Amino acid sequence: MKIRITHSTTYKYNLTVPKLIQCLKLYPSVCDNQEILKWNTTSNTGKIVESHIDALGHRVQNIFLNNFNGQLKITSRGILKTKNFSGVVRGLKEKVNPLCFLRETDLTKPCEKIKEISRKVQGNYKDEVEFAHKLNLVVSNSIDYVSGSTTTSTSSKEALRQKKGVCQDFAHILISIARQNRLPARYINGFLLEETTSGENTTHAWAEIFIKHLGWVGFDPSHKRCIDEKYIRVSSGFDFIDASTIKGVKTNYSGDEFLDTKVNVESCQ
Repeated sequence: MKIRITHSTTYKYNLTVPKLIQCLKLYPSVCDNQEILKWNTTSNTGKIVESHIDALGHRVQNIFLNNFNGQLKITSRGILKTKNFSGVVRGLKEKVNPLCFLRETDLTKPCEKIKEISRKVQGNYKDEVEFAHKLNLVVSNSIDYVSGSTTTSTSSKEALRQKKGVCQDFAHILISIARQNRLPARYINGFLLEETTSGENTTHAWAEIFIKHLGWVGFDPSHKRCIDEKYIRVSSGFDFIDASTIKGVKTNYSGDEFLDTKVNVESCQ
């Protein structure tokens, strides 16, 4: 199917920023699951400079600003043609050994609750595929989805403790429990085409688990399913922080930063 996306992030500063650098990973992943028909990223100020293609295949761009006042708006828009490979992500352009994604982070470090859930899932299963599906389902039922109940710094442990979270937290919990069972897992940032009454969407997050003989498989525990043609993959990493699509560095700045994000995802077939 064809999906049209418009994604804008606006940063507002109440004081002059002496030096501001924004690192962007906003270009959709190059893989067989999605063909990029059109994509463009613009900024209302400053110049977007091409940097490099990193080891995970991200097209990295930068914005450099000095003595900046006001607001910075970064907008990406385009059209992609997607395919459904039953969760399997094919043709990724990356050079990282999957075993690297067994490494824990502060946001995904296993806690006693993770270990408890892991013990309950252990048992008879015919292969890693079935086991990964069991993990996805048990994580789906581990917390309730409550919009605004967590922040970007909430860990899997904290989300489990309060028994609620958003897609980011479901992804972190699945990553944590997969790694606990020696399955490489990573965080994915992207977009999901879904019905909304408001006409507005948000960015979405899910996890990929590496399964022998299949490769990376996308699981979305917040929706109790694998990814399909409604998902657009943008960036990956150990956790939310590592996979962030925009990372900023400010020097000698003592003011406040305000962030606003708007997303529109729609079918264009």
